[in-house]
Formats: sequence, structure tokens, C-alpha cells
Amino acid sequence: MSKTMKTFIEKLGWKVTNHFWDGNAQMFNVEEPKDLENDFENLRLAFKQVNELGTERVFPMLRRAGDELVLVLLPQPSLDYVQSKTNLYLLFATIFSTTWAGCFWWASYSDSPVLDSSLVWLRVLITPDVLLMGFLTYSLPLMAILGAHEMGHYYYAKKHNLDASLPFFLPMPPILFILGTMGAFISIREPIPNRKALLDVGASGPIAGLLVAIPVTLLGFWLTERNAVPVPLDSGSSMFLGSSIFWEFLYIQFSSFLTPSGDYLSHPVVLAGWAGFFVTALNLMPAGQLDGGHIARAVLGPKSNGISLTVIILLIFMAFYGIPGLAEPYLGWAVYAVLIFFLGTSHPPPSEELSNLGKSRVGIGIVTGLILVFTFIPSPLVFGESQFDLDIDSELAEFNPVFGESNITHLVIMNSGEADGWDNLTINVENIDNYTIELVVNFVNISDSSKSYNSSNYNFTKYVSWDNTGHNLTLNLTSNSYANLTLIITPEEVPLPGEIDFDIKITSRTERVYTRTFVLVTEEEI
Repeated sequence: MSKTMKTFIEKLGWKVTNHFWDGNAQMFNVEEPKDLENDFENLRLAFKQVNELGTERVFPMLRRAGDELVLVLLPQPSLDYVQSKTNLYLLFATIFSTTWAGCFWWASYSDSPVLDSSLVWLRVLITPDVLLMGFLTYSLPLMAILGAHEMGHYYYAKKHNLDASLPFFLPMPPILFILGTMGAFISIREPIPNRKALLDVGASGPIAGLLVAIPVTLLGFWLTERNAVPVPLDSGSSMFLGSSIFWEFLYIQFSSFLTPSGDYLSHPVVLAGWAGFFVTALNLMPAGQLDGGHIARAVLGPKSNGISLTVIILLIFMAFYGIPGLAEPYLGWAVYAVLIFFLGTSHPPPSEELSNLGKSRVGIGIVTGLILVFTFIPSPLVFGESQFDLDIDSELAEFNPVFGESNITHLVIMNSGEADGWDNLTINVENIDNYTIELVVNFVNISDSSKSYNSSNYNFTKYVSWDNTGHNLTLNLTSNSYANLTLIITPEEVPLPGEIDFDIKITSRTERVYTRTFVLVTEEEI
């Protein structure tokens, strides 16, 4: 076997000076050829052609040991790759999962009635208009970005004569991950031959995906302005998508051509573009088997392994501390750091790592590093508390009504939100048969002036008013202002044994409803 291998190598122009077997692979000491890169590539392709004839599968690798150049022929078992439809099944599954996520984004954006239904996560899939728009406005542009990313890898893998699969997309139910997918990958079934191929394959995906994400995002900005869906005055505690330097730059450039006319909800196409930028930055991190790990290994060689560990440490720090003064912590970085660690922090070398990378490819490596810096989102998800809030305190919540007597308690209603301006609070007391329920405003305390006003003050009506029916009360309060009220409950006849609940409901200018429940308890006489 070794003589056959030696003869085969020498026919291709390599001069063998020694040979030995180390127990795992055939090792040949060879003289360094004039054009090492091309000669090694010809040797690699020659072995692939031999493999196609049915002989043992062999991968050549070139290493330098001191002054010696060693050609390693590493045997691999013959693998029969069956033409499987797994790629196709995963593609359809990911189109479904991203459409599912898109349905929820579109329903929220369009304020679809389906949001008020039970099991909303499933009902969006059987609402025809929501299903169609979820596909068109989110799944289709996102899959275009991911598809361009993976086909960039695939094209350059084939260009370097590598045995590569078509993309495997990774579906993810949106109830587990809001984007509806964990991305995609291609499988390269043999070692990367050299540094040039390693950089080309690693850099092509993020660059191709970015080139599609940019027009998708600009289209999303235009649709946002064209549809002009106003941002709700108050959506409660909300989740916001973080931003990157490049994202802000892109929006500024768009605004110079089409000045935004207001503050509008982002169109779902914008979310697809955001996801494309997010995936690009994730893949470009110079760690392990990520695209950025391939690029770092191609440019820096073995030094990239130390950078990989540094990335993991930085991600864990950002998970718990964020970027002090710039970005909030995001626990998802810890999960990503653990994933990188278990997938491997040390990038294996290409088969031949001795030839020069070339200035143009070093330049591409630098460009991808800059893309990482400018597209990286330190806090992808930011959770914000509502600026509107209300506190309702009462001395008592339970009463024992007696005919001919009144139950009395004091209420304090405070505007505890931080939003500027006045909040018109409409107070409605639920009616109960055979009971008279009355609310009396004792005074209001206005934080801006640190003054209290009661019914004897002419300014009182500025803050307290009743509607024409005399049943609905309106309080006009600024942040940290409050009203002191008396609730009077009087039965009009002998109460029947049992419990009766009734509510005081307070509706703010944001249409949020705050409720305070009281209980009337009448025990049966013995």
C-alpha cells in the first residue's frame, strides 16, 4: 500500500525522501515544491478522483516538523452519502416555523382581532389573512436572507472543490424562540484544503446574507412609513429589539431620503431585516466553528484559539453585566457562550496551512471584523416597564353589611407612573342590587404644586368632575399626584346571607383598566 501511495505521489511531481507509518496514517517526508499551494491542491484533487474509482478514501495533509515537510495521508472510511430529502423537509419545516412567528408579528402589528382569542399562538395559523401576511412580510424575507447566507458558503465550497451539502435549515417554534428559526448550516464532508478556501467559505456566507438584509431592511423602513401604524400610547411592560451601529446608520441614511412623519410601529419586514443583521453578527464572532472562527483561523493561524476563549469570557461578562454605561445585560449571551464552548473552542487547521493567504483575503478578513463590530447588538432584547401605572389602596376590602347602617372605607388613588402630562382617570363603580354605593372625593394632592384641594377650593373642579349621570367620576392627576376618597356602602334592605363581590374600575388615558375588588359578607343568623 505504501509503495503504491509513494508511486502515486511521485507521479504528481512530489519528491519523497522518506516514508513511515505512525499507526494511524501514512507519513511521507517530501521536498518543498516550487508552487506549494497549487501542487498540493492538484494532489488533493487527484486523491478525490481516485476515491471516485472506489479505492480507499484518503485525505492528504501537509505539515512542517522543524526543517522537514511532512505529507500525511489520512485514511477515512468510505461514506456513501444517500440522496436524502432531509434538507427539503427541514426547509419546509423552517418555512412553517418562520411563518408561524410571522403570523404573530403581523397580528400584533395590524392589531388583529385574533389577539383577543384564547390559544392565540395556534389561532393565528388558521386565520387566513394573518397566515398569508405572516409568510409574505416575515418568513419570505427572512428565508431569503438565510438562504443567501448559506448559498454563499455552498458556492465557495464548490468553487474550492469541496464535498458540501445543500443547506440544512433549523426550525424552531416561536413559542420557544421568537425568530422562528435557529438559522441554517451546510455540511462540508472533508477537511478544508488551505487558508484561502477556509477564509472564502467562512466569509462568503455573512457577506451574502448582509447584502440581502440591507435592501430587506430598507424596504421595511419604507413599509413602516407607508402604513404608518402609530405606536400605542402605552403597551404595558414591553420587549424592544436592540440596535447596532450599522442599523442606526442605515436608518439615518433612509431618513435623509424619506423623512419619517411620526413614531410608528416597525413593519414585520423590518423585523426580518433585523434578524438578518443579528444572525450575521452571531456568525462572525471569532470563536470555534462559527464563520468568524473560520476567518480568524485563516488570518491568524493557531493564535485564533486564544481569541476564541476571549470571546466566550466576554459573552459571559455581557450576560450578567452588559456593557457598563452603554448596554443592559442579556442572559442569552451566556447560553451562546456555553454552546460555543461545547461545540469546540479550538479550530482545526486546514489540510495545508503553509501557503500565503494573500493581501486581498487579509483585507476581506479585516472587512468581516468591521462588519462584526458595526452589526453587533450588545442587548438584542430590552425589556421596558410601562411609564404609566396606578396604585389603589384602601383601608378595608371586606365588609359586613347591616340594614340601616353604612360601611365606610377610605381609598387613595395615586398616579404612580413616570409619564409626563396629565392622566384622566375615569372611575366606575359597579352597581349592586339593593345597595347604594357612593364615592366622595375628600381632596386631591398635586405633586407639581405640593398643594391639596378639597371641594371648597375653586381649583377643585380642575382635578375632579362627574359625568351627566353622576355615576362616573374623572380624576385629572399628574405623576405622583393622588386623590383621597371615601367609599360608602349602604344596604337598602336586609342583606341575604352569602358573599357579593363588586369592583371599582379605573380606566387611564392609555385605556388600561385597573380594578379593585371589594367583598360584602353576610352571615346567616343562628
